[in-house]
Amino acid sequence: MKLFKFIADSGLLSRRRAQEEIKNAMVTVNDKLILDPFHDINIKDDVRYDQKKVKQRDRFTTILLHKPKGYISTKSDEKDRKTIFELIPSKYYLNHVGRLDKDTTGAILLTDDGQLSQFLMHPKNKIEKEYLAVSDKFLDKKTIDKIKRGIFIGSNQKGKAKIISQEKIKNRVEIKMILRQGKKNEIRRIFKFLDLKLFSLKRERIGEILLGDLPKGSWRELSKKEIKFLQRIRSKS
Repeated sequence: MKLFKFIADSGLLSRRRAQEEIKNAMVTVNDKLILDPFHDINIKDDVRYDQKKVKQRDRFTTILLHKPKGYISTKSDEKDRKTIFELIPSKYYLNHVGRLDKDTTGAILLTDDGQLSQFLMHPKNKIEKEYLAVSDKFLDKKTIDKIKRGIFIGSNQKGKAKIISQEKIKNRVEIKMILRQGKKNEIRRIFKFLDLKLFSLKRERIGEILLGDLPKGSWRELSKKEIKFLQRIRSKS
């Protein structure tokens, strides 16, 4: 097994961070300093990060958080902005699965299962994510078809989404849409390049994991049914 993967699977660090910390001379294997993230190790080797033994977990924790507006999806911020990790107990050593931008609210998963995190974030697995976008007008059929086929959103990328419903509430139109890709700020970029107003954006579902009536700023551990869903889709990949 590769050294960086061993550390990531323990839940201590993400894969990217594990590679960085190895290069920063923070990891030893059998008392020998290793600087190569791709160094092959045996699962019985004594691996230490910052002099603390890295242990593989036999039980992982995954939680669902209802991210409020104004929080960023990171562990720390040089600008001293509020982060989602201020909303969960410090006893949990979790990493966020993907990101929601500062102004987007809703469902975000956090886990100490490195393999699960990697699986859910990999574009090839196309995990459905359902969003509620609030705009000022209905999307016509031409625009809906254009979004479904994919439109240019800058940086040589195409944004693609499936519109599943539209409903007018007072002076606003609530548009439910499904994404399977997960490019950075994809929905916001779709609306921007179509010159459409976007008053708010909320993620309501990740696969079969529903935000439901979980209050903003609150979190819960996944149910047995939701854990089985994750196990099922991973076994099919």
